[in-house]
Amino acid sequence: MTPRLRFVYLFSLLLCVANICQAQSHLSKTVTVYATDERLEDVLKEISKQGDFFFSYNSKIIPDDSLISLTVKEKTVLEALNFIFKQQFEFKETPSHVIIQNHSAGQYWYVSGYVKDLATGENVRDVSVFEKEQLVASMTNEQGYFKLRLKEKVPSISLNVSKSLYRDTIINIKPGVDQEVTVKIAPKRIELQEAIINSSGKYVENTWFARLFLSSKQRLQSINLNKFFVDMPVQGSIFPGLGSQGKMTSQTTNNLSLNLIGGYTAGVEGLELGGVFNIVKNDAKYVQAGGLVNVVGGSFKGFQGAGFHNNVLGTFAGVQASGFSNITRRNLVGLQAAGVYNLTIGKVDGAQYSGIINMSIDTVTGAQMAGVVNSSIKPVRGIQAAGIVNFGVKEIKGVQMAGVLNFSTQRVRGAQISGLVNYATDYRGLQLGLFNFADTASGAAIGIFNFVLKGYHKLSVYTNEYGTYNVSFKSGTKWLYNIYSVGARNYTDKVYTYGLGWGSELSLSKRFSINPELAAEGIYMGSWEDINSLVKLRVNLNVHFGKYVAIYAGPTYNTYYDNNITKVAGYSNELLPNNYKRNTYDSNLSSWIGWNVGVTIF
Repeated sequence: MTPRLRFVYLFSLLLCVANICQAQSHLSKTVTVYATDERLEDVLKEISKQGDFFFSYNSKIIPDDSLISLTVKEKTVLEALNFIFKQQFEFKETPSHVIIQNHSAGQYWYVSGYVKDLATGENVRDVSVFEKEQLVASMTNEQGYFKLRLKEKVPSISLNVSKSLYRDTIINIKPGVDQEVTVKIAPKRIELQEAIINSSGKYVENTWFARLFLSSKQRLQSINLNKFFVDMPVQGSIFPGLGSQGKMTSQTTNNLSLNLIGGYTAGVEGLELGGVFNIVKNDAKYVQAGGLVNVVGGSFKGFQGAGFHNNVLGTFAGVQASGFSNITRRNLVGLQAAGVYNLTIGKVDGAQYSGIINMSIDTVTGAQMAGVVNSSIKPVRGIQAAGIVNFGVKEIKGVQMAGVLNFSTQRVRGAQISGLVNYATDYRGLQLGLFNFADTASGAAIGIFNFVLKGYHKLSVYTNEYGTYNVSFKSGTKWLYNIYSVGARNYTDKVYTYGLGWGSELSLSKRFSINPELAAEGIYMGSWEDINSLVKLRVNLNVHFGKYVAIYAGPTYNTYYDNNITKVAGYSNELLPNNYKRNTYDSNLSSWIGWNVGVTIF
């Protein structure tokens, strides 16, 4: 584990310890004391014994040998002390002591008390109590107790009390005087639809990263105060909750936000820098840079850069760049660039670039370019380019380019180009790859094997000037099909042929058509090491008898390369019959005009 991560975990541990300590406040513990003309020192010892803590005070300001009478039944330690000392002193807590001291020298004063449920009278925990002018906040503990430190010299003070599923409450208090109050809050009537919306999980506090670095009290307080936000020009934080805005940092929108380790703000309208992470509750814009992670609960405009991960729960407009992954949960307008993974759940208007995978759940208008995989659930209008695979669920209007496979479950209007396989349910344009497949097509497929399920399929049996028996299979579209052929001559001296070619069928009328074709054949005469080669250009005239049968004939122009191998027993060393007219260019190369006649079915 790196020193930086150790520091982050140490801060998280300290925050948890602080929360535990706050939940076990000595001043909120319940005591029962009956005393009649007893020494103050003995009464304090009894209170400390029941509360399981110790008192610390200066005997010069507290006459501990004075006699007092006291009746306290199931009251808090704070209530008992205020009764004894008539609010002359203030009380501070440590893990093992309650310190009794004079009030601070006029700079601060304290408001404490309890928050109760108006309907049941029970104390309510996790309630946010704050003063919005001074940006001071507290949250009630398990006993519903809170304490706020406020500044003097203000004409009036109002405390705001908020909790999710309760009505917001405001109370006015007397400024400049330490005091304890009781606040009653009423449950909010919630319709079912509202409950569904509020529980949809779209709060930034519900992301895995926010749960990792924000305490449960910070997340609860932010949700409690989701209607209260203020603008502050600048904020600085060491860690969420340890900064210039204290516990109210999640409610401030800043022009400049500087976070040594990480920050948690309401919004940014300018620049935010974080050594490790930045968390923004609502919208952010212009520039956000985090050493590892940026998380924005609303929309973002501008540049967002992170060493590891960016996550925007709203829309994004601009450039989102990270070393590992980017996620935009609504629409993206601009560019996503990541070392490994990009995901946009909404529409993409722009481009996604990644080292491994790009994924869009909605429409892509622009480009997806990945080292391994591009995937789009809805239509793509533009280009998908991947080192391995492109995958489209809806229509592709543009180009798919992949090193291995292009796959579209619906129509492709444009081109699919791959190093190995292309598949489209319906392509209208071009497929270029070794193997091309489609259900229906109107365009051209170029490869060594093309197959269209509802396309052009023909089986021909024919003869020509050098091969007695020949069979060919034609597959593709009417405009461009592949030809696969084999042939044999078995009289006297054997010759075997195999070939690959391309052709097109052009209709002249309902009954007549012509087929210009270009093909190459290997000529086997007993030796696989010395295969002779033949290239032919032919034009056949077809006469159709119904939908499935035709006869054809036509001339061919042949160019032949002969290796002049020694005759192998049982095989011929001459392709053409004796005295067949041909043009000889040298001992290997010749050409001639030939013919073919055949029958086509299917």
